[in-house]
Amino acid sequence: MAPQTSRRVVITGMGVVSPLGSTVDVFWHLLSRGESAVRPITSFDTSPFQACLAAEVRDFDPEDFLHRKQARRMGRATQFAVASAMMATRDSGIDLEQEDRGSIGISIGTSIGGMKEAFEFHDAAKITAYERVNPFTMGMTFPNAISSEVAIVLGLHGPCETYSIGCSSTANAIGRAYEWIKSGQAALVVAGGTEAPLHPSVYAAMNAGRALAPDERGAIRDLPRPFDKTRCGMVLGEGAGSFILEEYEHARARGARMYAELEGWGFTCDAHSMVKAATTGQEQQRAARLALSTAHWFPEEVDYVNACGLGTMELDALETHTVKQVLGPHAYRVPISSFKASLGHAFAASGAFQLIGTAKAMEHQFIPPTLNLTTPDPSCDLDYVSGEGRVAHIDRALINSFGFGGKNIVLALSRIDAKVAMTGSRAASAGYGLHHLAGVS
Repeated sequence: MAPQTSRRVVITGMGVVSPLGSTVDVFWHLLSRGESAVRPITSFDTSPFQACLAAEVRDFDPEDFLHRKQARRMGRATQFAVASAMMATRDSGIDLEQEDRGSIGISIGTSIGGMKEAFEFHDAAKITAYERVNPFTMGMTFPNAISSEVAIVLGLHGPCETYSIGCSSTANAIGRAYEWIKSGQAALVVAGGTEAPLHPSVYAAMNAGRALAPDERGAIRDLPRPFDKTRCGMVLGEGAGSFILEEYEHARARGARMYAELEGWGFTCDAHSMVKAATTGQEQQRAARLALSTAHWFPEEVDYVNACGLGTMELDALETHTVKQVLGPHAYRVPISSFKASLGHAFAASGAFQLIGTAKAMEHQFIPPTLNLTTPDPSCDLDYVSGEGRVAHIDRALINSFGFGGKNIVLALSRIDAKVAMTGSRAASAGYGLHHLAGVS
């Protein structure tokens, strides 16, 4: 972690390409209403599999953002990233002509990058005995292409990186951008995450690993079911989200709108298994405590937890245990929700959806619901905001991103200049909070 300074990091622009729409306003409207984008897949034949559901992006045309020739040289994940970055830049109101383009960074997360195109190119080349191969294959499939294409389109010359650490890749990209700004390396960073995993080979691999919720070929639609007693696995999704992260004084000087402030983050690794989280939850807990520590929050100051909430038996119970251990008795007073039942699990892009949804929840003081949670589970006994969304006072929120390979990241997000008085039960429990934070190393 970079040394802490007085520099503050705020979000001044957001852009999204999602199964619930490809503008932030539409995304938030449908998410807050409790709409689900999970439907039978239309982009490929799912008859060989037990599952057929996914949350597909259906309203995206890359030529709305790029010239046809330029778009055809990018993979789908890159197209998503470029489009969302362009929207975030426009949303921020930043005039790049008035900025030092050499100091603006790019930090993008993706889990599998252009694997979809790699499979497609392999299949096509095999048919022709490798005599005809698309000359743009390398540039379309490398994860590096994603951040590079964003830099090319926006004309930015600062540090430009793609992070790939599984499902928590976007949270990592956001955390690294936060460090760049806190340390003074940059005043402005384009950050986010993207994913396009909906290809038969990826789907087959997830299906073979029994990670997907069985849906009886679409006969069952109320999937996934985060934290529900009958939860049985995840449903895949796709999309991207981008953000303009900016140093507070830089944003204030130009009169920028500020959605929220990123006050801290924590990052740990289970070092246990590629496919199973460590059952103790110790490293998930340490990531959350690191986020609280770097944000200088007491556990009792957390108003909302945006959960990873994958909808699997083991992981949802483990995440519940983590929240209890980190927040103590306050855990039972904190509303929690997962967006996965609305948007599917879009690998790295899920982290972008989580951050956008949480920032908008703070803006509107309203928590979107956790869908398909109808049967209480004794092992998941916290307040998961099921059924319908809820009006709530949200000044500070934790965002959990727990990825394959045991990569645990928690972001600490707050309303701009949120002032929470330590009164009543919070003041009474301040000693508890200090005791908990003292365990952070």
